[in-house]
Amino acid sequence: MSDSACLSDFKHCSPNSGRTMSSGIKEESTENGNEDYEDELMEVPEKYMKDRRRAKSLPAYPEQATLFEEINNGRKRVKFADSMGLNLASVKHFSTAEYPQIPSKVMLRLKRFPPELHDRENQIEDLCVNFKSTLTVDRLIPTFKMPVQSHDFETMLLQSHINLEKVTITQFDVRGLIRTNNQKFYKSEVGVRYTFNEWLSFVDAPAIPMPVEENIVGERYTFIMYTPPFLDPDSSVHFAVYLRNDQGEFWDNNRGRNYTLKYHCTDHTI
Repeated sequence: MSDSACLSDFKHCSPNSGRTMSSGIKEESTENGNEDYEDELMEVPEKYMKDRRRAKSLPAYPEQATLFEEINNGRKRVKFADSMGLNLASVKHFSTAEYPQIPSKVMLRLKRFPPELHDRENQIEDLCVNFKSTLTVDRLIPTFKMPVQSHDFETMLLQSHINLEKVTITQFDVRGLIRTNNQKFYKSEVGVRYTFNEWLSFVDAPAIPMPVEENIVGERYTFIMYTPPFLDPDSSVHFAVYLRNDQGEFWDNNRGRNYTLKYHCTDHTI
């Protein structure tokens, strides 16, 4: 009974155990197959990266192909063409069909070089005209005498508290000096008022105090009036200087006539 029971148990157990063993073998083989497949997948990019090469253009000269082959086959080394018997420079020869097309007028002038006498006379005349035009300058000209040149300038300063000294004119601006008889304990504002359109509108520009000088009477200020680069031939610039302090407002307007700069062309001939 025990043997039959064992046999029966063996019949029932051995197939199961056989299945278990066979399944274990199958699982083992499946795992090995997966590993082999993964190894193949890993080898593909490496093989692809090894076979991948950067595109290169063909060498300009067949002799240079050997240089590239040696560099690709071995270690990278620097070689100069002359050490291998090649030329350091290459020369390209153009045929007559590749010559540039020169205009006929240019060829005529080249054939006439040096220029004929009348051509040289015309060139000299053009140079003279151009040189003369550079001596013609459009600028503003003052219509008044500089107040500082007057012998009673300091006397007038004591009476009016403010006076224009002088102006310097350039092509783009007018720079001037103002003298005031302002007491130091009075807070003051000094500037210039000017117009380009006969006082239809005007601009006030502040003046900047200059360092104190012991040998002059009063205090000195400097100002700048910016003028347009192109004005009408008959246009003018009018201006006056002012002083504002606790005592009031004082003006120097050239005794009611304003200081005027006229715009016109000055021709400097030699």
